[in-house]
Amino acid sequence: MDRKNIAVCVTGYNWEYESRVVDGIYKRCQQLDINLLVFAALLIRPELNSDRVLPEEIILGEIEIFNLINYDMLDGIAILGDSMIQEDVIYKISQKAAEHNIPIVNINDPAHRLQYNVILSDKTAMETVVTHLIEEHNVTKINFIGGFPGNLQTEERLSAYKKVLKKHNIPIEENRIAYGEFWLKAAECTEEFMKSEDKPQAIVCASDTMAIFSMERLKKLGYRIPEDVIVTGFDGIKDCEMYTPLLTTVRRAFSAAGVRTVDIIRDIWEGRSVNETEYVKCELLKRQSCGCEKKSSHIDFYKVMHSTNNRYKEFNTYLLELNTKFANAKNSIELYSGTIKGAEFFGLKKLYICINSNIRERFCNIDYELDKSFKGLSENAVSMVQYGHEVPIGYEFPAQQLLPESFLGGEKPVLMAFSPLYFKNSFLGYLAYEPSKLEGNGDLFGSWTTSISNNAGCFYMNNELEYLVAKLDSLNVRDPLTSLYNRRGMVRYGEALISQAKKGSGRITIICADIDNLKPINDKYGHEAGDVAITKTAEAILNSMPQGSVCTRTGGDEFCVILSGAEETEIQSAIERVDKTLEEYNNTGGLPFKIACSCGYHIVNGKNIGYMDEMVKLADKEMYKVKAAKKTARRN
Repeated sequence: MDRKNIAVCVTGYNWEYESRVVDGIYKRCQQLDINLLVFAALLIRPELNSDRVLPEEIILGEIEIFNLINYDMLDGIAILGDSMIQEDVIYKISQKAAEHNIPIVNINDPAHRLQYNVILSDKTAMETVVTHLIEEHNVTKINFIGGFPGNLQTEERLSAYKKVLKKHNIPIEENRIAYGEFWLKAAECTEEFMKSEDKPQAIVCASDTMAIFSMERLKKLGYRIPEDVIVTGFDGIKDCEMYTPLLTTVRRAFSAAGVRTVDIIRDIWEGRSVNETEYVKCELLKRQSCGCEKKSSHIDFYKVMHSTNNRYKEFNTYLLELNTKFANAKNSIELYSGTIKGAEFFGLKKLYICINSNIRERFCNIDYELDKSFKGLSENAVSMVQYGHEVPIGYEFPAQQLLPESFLGGEKPVLMAFSPLYFKNSFLGYLAYEPSKLEGNGDLFGSWTTSISNNAGCFYMNNELEYLVAKLDSLNVRDPLTSLYNRRGMVRYGEALISQAKKGSGRITIICADIDNLKPINDKYGHEAGDVAITKTAEAILNSMPQGSVCTRTGGDEFCVILSGAEETEIQSAIERVDKTLEEYNNTGGLPFKIACSCGYHIVNGKNIGYMDEMVKLADKEMYKVKAAKKTARRN
């Protein structure tokens, strides 16, 4: 039986919420021998009622990673709907899943319910922790620190606190309630509590951050935790796992929700009945700060913070080095070479940088002036870095394969994640990576991918600008009909040849050419026929002259060639090739008229080299002598 594949769609991949859910999904997939593909946009969605607004091109760049999903590969989908920065994504993924008959579960998103939903509930969380203190620790003097007065979370948690006290016939005393504003003010509230003659036996905080500030102030005042005062928190943030004493707290069961999501998908596969919505209750983490856990093998909080600070410093140093490498990159291979150190820093087992094939090694169509539409994922991608795999740099593959090599049929279930690379209104491609662990530093990883995106985008945009500048410059010095240089080009490049010849005592030759009988061709056959005569003469001159010659159309039917160092026999041979080329075209082109031109030349050696205009006039005189001789020959 082939191994099943589940995809997770998530935005804002941090350890406090999203990563914990995905970690639960991953562990259950490992137990059930299921491959897990994580499609992770990394930008955190602005909070509700926040003034922070994301630009449209950033939103489109982030969510484009979900267009990479190959539904033909999948057997199930989990989506963290409340993390999405655009709600339309939820319905698009759901619709695609339905079209492919793939079960999909929406996690913790009551506002966008799908056919199957898992909801994280914390309605009874505060009741659970207060009940625990009363019934298992026999405390009755319980103080409460909320966030801001009137805040929904504060009021809900305060209401639960009061409900449990009332249930246990403990009087509600307003002097035991304070507001720490979810931050440092909790320390001041704690100090005020401890000034009271009727000191608290326990302080219940409506957030872990406030609980940590409360414990810090208690320590400073000389109180022991939990011997003198019990402290509890709410949310289960990572800092709780590092602080001494370990904080007793309550949190939503993120990992359990991930596990339950996989089990729901498996039940659907196996034809079992599944509820439309399942609720996963919060979990009480009984630790040292309430006295339930006596010993701990965890590292001291300050040592952990020191280590964390060092990691941030290391990352900042690396990021500066990476940006320097980006700035000096001459091609796409050099552009991405610095990302290998980043893969090592984040402990990735494998890293693929898959760039849209339509932008590699050339200007990338970031048309920021004329075309504001978003340019998304291309049909093919190109692998641009080799780390943990043997795929050669520059290997092109269909993007629907996700990776440039087969990866789902191994002996063990796979964990592979995909995140977007984009710049302005263009999706550049994506990172595909195998993480060694799921928690990581979500903010640092997001900074890393943003740096890669912005620098790569600038590199490709600079390529485009250089292309456009070169194109504009070419239009400035080129004749639009023949693509030969115009007079401006002749001055720029002809003068350069002449200057070099003067310095090296070399030789300069000027050849002037004029189409024979162009006016009769125009008069009899029209100017389109005349243009054919001009372009064919230009081709003959360009293809017949020695390499390095400056070939110019100086007027309607007039041409000028400036070349350096050629012997007179070479000049004569070149003119003969022009005549022969036109003669061959006359014999095979099927035109009702003949194309011919007259060429004259002037050679100047060393110190006799003068101004270009003077030498051109002398060559022009020689050309008219040739033209006159032809007329005489025709009359005779």
